[in-house]
Amino acid sequence: MNFNVKLDDKKLQVSVESTNLKDILIYCKPKERLVLMKKFWLGWQKWVPLQRIGQEYNLTRERIRQIETQALMRFRRLIVWNETYMSVLSEAKKILDAHGGILGEDVLVAKLINRNLFKFTKDELKLILISDFDVTYLKRNKLLHKAFYIEPLFEDLLTKMALYVNDYFEKRKKSEDMYEFIAKVKEEFSKEYKDVSYLKNDLFYVNFFSLIRNFSVFDGKVGFDEFADVNPKTMKLKIYYIIKRINKPVHYQELPAKIMDYFPNKSCKINTIHNELVKNNDMFVNLGLGRYGLKEWGYEGWVVKDILVRIFEKNDRPMTVKELCKEVLKEKMVSPNTVMLNLQKYKDTFERVDKWVYQMKK
Repeated sequence: MNFNVKLDDKKLQVSVESTNLKDILIYCKPKERLVLMKKFWLGWQKWVPLQRIGQEYNLTRERIRQIETQALMRFRRLIVWNETYMSVLSEAKKILDAHGGILGEDVLVAKLINRNLFKFTKDELKLILISDFDVTYLKRNKLLHKAFYIEPLFEDLLTKMALYVNDYFEKRKKSEDMYEFIAKVKEEFSKEYKDVSYLKNDLFYVNFFSLIRNFSVFDGKVGFDEFADVNPKTMKLKIYYIIKRINKPVHYQELPAKIMDYFPNKSCKINTIHNELVKNNDMFVNLGLGRYGLKEWGYEGWVVKDILVRIFEKNDRPMTVKELCKEVLKEKMVSPNTVMLNLQKYKDTFERVDKWVYQMKK
């Protein structure tokens, strides 16, 4: 491919409304057009990293990055005075400002598409946003995912805050209530950076936390991905989260729908859930009739006979059948007849001392 073609884009005028962005790239130099089309999937089926583009044409990654920067500058000059282009940027800045000044790359693009004001594709919108000077593009690094933000935010501040968050939870070793943590971060940075107005906005922190790599925001809590309560990956942890959220025993057949409400990206089957409940009896307790509770709530489970033994040992006195049924129901859903049958069946363990009154056999 010949990369030596010269173009004077100052003499060119193009219309975004009547021309696809892919066609506008014809006015870029061949090497610039190639990089932008592969980088933003314009005519390619999948995204191509800069390093691979460089390998294909025997150029270093840094050289390809330079070409990309030149290409974005030229692209911007080609359409900078276009009303449609400016309206995209104006809408993007409004959205960013309303969300604390920062949003993840895909989140901002999705919000632009949902406004249904433009005919651009997702990748064309990314190209427009990245080529602008007012909307700043944060490339993915070791600390943060890709994002867009606007002044007075700046990258060094975002990096410093990400380091603070990582250091805080490395020492804490567990999750924290999101708004309690926001108050701490706000106190740490808002005084030092008084001119950054977004640091006073709670919504900025909510969006910023979602950009930190290996970090999760879930159900009002924040922490590292490794913390189960903010990132329940396994089915066991999802079941645990749902039962704890409901805060009472639940029938296993109700769990799939409730799990899908909170974790819609992955389907779950009743049999899978039931197997997890049975297998993890150190965490879940079968309370009878398909209902399960958490062992941490004080439920111990076991068969009705063992529960009756435990109740007698705890109270250390004869008890009426009515009292026994009430206590058994706290741990297992069984009928009074089942309780009565167990009292009568295990005569070597229980004995009747009066009508409807039983005690442990001495």
